[in-house]
Amino acid sequence: MVSELTIVHSNDLVEASYNLSIDEMRLISYVSTKIDSRKPNVGEIKVYPSEFAEAFGLNKHNIHRNLINSIKSLATKAVTMPLDDRRNVVLPWLGMGIYDRQPTDSSHVVVVFSSYIEPYLFELGERFTAMKFEYSSKLNTPFSFRLYQWLNKAKYLYNSKDGSTTYVVLEVDWMKSQAGLEGKHRAWGKFRDKVIQPSIDKINASTDLSVIWEPVKTGRSVTAVKFNYVIEVGVANKPTRPRLYRRPKVMKGTHEEGVWMRKNLALLLEHEKQLKAYDSQTKMSLPDLRKMVEYAKIVDSELEHRLKKEISLRVKTV
Repeated sequence: MVSELTIVHSNDLVEASYNLSIDEMRLISYVSTKIDSRKPNVGEIKVYPSEFAEAFGLNKHNIHRNLINSIKSLATKAVTMPLDDRRNVVLPWLGMGIYDRQPTDSSHVVVVFSSYIEPYLFELGERFTAMKFEYSSKLNTPFSFRLYQWLNKAKYLYNSKDGSTTYVVLEVDWMKSQAGLEGKHRAWGKFRDKVIQPSIDKINASTDLSVIWEPVKTGRSVTAVKFNYVIEVGVANKPTRPRLYRRPKVMKGTHEEGVWMRKNLALLLEHEKQLKAYDSQTKMSLPDLRKMVEYAKIVDSELEHRLKKEISLRVKTV
């Protein structure tokens, strides 16, 4: 069952620099679920197109061709990580890939991890990060997958706890470098709107994490992002959340601020109704519930109390 699958990578691999397409990322993550990280290298790993498509909820059309293309491209891709204080090492992902020149309905592809990447996938005794495939498989961009992995790594670190939440501060340049985005989205605003916010929205909508974030400035420039998150209990996949109105540049406590808060509260309440109509078990994300509490303070004390109670029931101490 998909709910029982896990992806386990060493922390060095989690923090390494590499640039994969979404198809390549899916293949690496799926193959990772087929190995036992406590045991030696298993050698050849078979991937059947129909099983792969089902695992990711993809249309089976052209899946086999996409797998073949991913094997070919992964053969040229590498992972970069520190070797010592002054040098990096570049390691190939694959030792070998096998596919049929004339695929049939029963065809499959074979993946063999390289011996150089082996220490970061097999016989892991410590310093590794595990995450559930059922959640990571729903992420649809390479960056959202990497960010979800970095966030999961933080939950195992004692100094990343802040009460019932886990936090991690990641430098903007570091995230770009590790995700293969160097030289792209140079302006913070573009990186925020094109990469950070869409990834957070997808993680909040599709995984067991509810994440809020804030920029960290050095002088007048944003140089890092602080992510705070909790693990949700009983979360289900949620429809797309509406975009909220941007806060107007007005003084706190003014009528204009109240109008803005009421408009956003109305959007979120309507979204909550849509979620319940979609699936009675589907819940609002915790960050949105917290926003609703803030908005409800000026509108409806009973609503504020109901929202606070729901938050307390869903927060799980990590």
